Amino acid sequence: MKSDKKMFIIVPLLVLCLICASYVITTKFITSNNNSVPAEESASTTAEQEEVSSAPESAASYSAVPESATGIPVESTEKATGDASKIQDIISDQTTSVFDGAVGERNIGMAIYRNGSELTASLFTANEEDPETKLLGTLNRDSSSFVLTSEDGSITFEGSLSPDTSKGDRLTGSFKNTTDQSEHEFHLTLSHSVGSPLEGRYPLVNADAADVENFARQIKLNIMEDKRQEFADLINYPINVTINNKKTGINSSEEFIQHYNDIITSDFKNKLSDSYTKYLFSNSMGVMLGDGEIWFDKFHDQGFRIYAINN
Repeated sequence: MKSDKKMFIIVPLLVLCLICASYVITTKFITSNNNSVPAEESASTTAEQEEVSSAPESAASYSAVPESATGIPVESTEKATGDASKIQDIISDQTTSVFDGAVGERNIGMAIYRNGSELTASLFTANEEDPETKLLGTLNRDSSSFVLTSEDGSITFEGSLSPDTSKGDRLTGSFKNTTDQSEHEFHLTLSHSVGSPLEGRYPLVNADAADVENFARQIKLNIMEDKRQEFADLINYPINVTINNKKTGINSSEEFIQHYNDIITSDFKNKLSDSYTKYLFSNSMGVMLGDGEIWFDKFHDQGFRIYAINN
């Protein structure tokens, strides 16, 4: 009987303990969840506040001109200012910049000398029968655009300067000729530059531009017309050439003529057929014709002579 009484007292106590324990655990779980939500919200809010507070500092780093003053985002304004200097270097001041490219389907070359915003240019082709065309114009340094017009007003180039394209530094735009009412796009790529006016474009060769380019025309004419003796007489001997994939020394014009077909191949002629003979690249080593197929210089005792043939 006493045992039954004990069980009657113990069982309710155990049930009561289980209920209390369950209540405590549930309360802690709910409290823990409620506390974690504000923590995430607080972190998000802090991040947003940091992002907002950092924005003025980021904008301030570009604040050459306030956005409200121009309507242009300050970042793009700074970028344009940085590019402007690079764009102007395509046609550098006090420099003759030589370009190669095409107007429509026609290949042309153009040399441009810049004096501040004023441009003086010459339009030429690889055809020796075509005369040079002189042009005058201006460079707009704010918009990085330019206009060039022939002296009689019949030819106009109007375009823009684009640095670091996949094809190099370029001039692109529209060409108009009022004589034949033609209009084409033009694309010109910077070939080389020299820090002198058009007339003094070979400062390291110690010769007039006309004399340099007359010799270049003589070389090209002799090669195109297979004037072997005339061409051989333009060479400074001995000279190294490639014959059957082997470097060979040639010591005289007679020896050169004997190997002429092995040296002046059809492929070599084709490379030079479209080469310019005006506004050529030059340096302290002389003058380059084509893409380096021929180099020549002025020798005191002989005048101009070819000293390298890269066939």
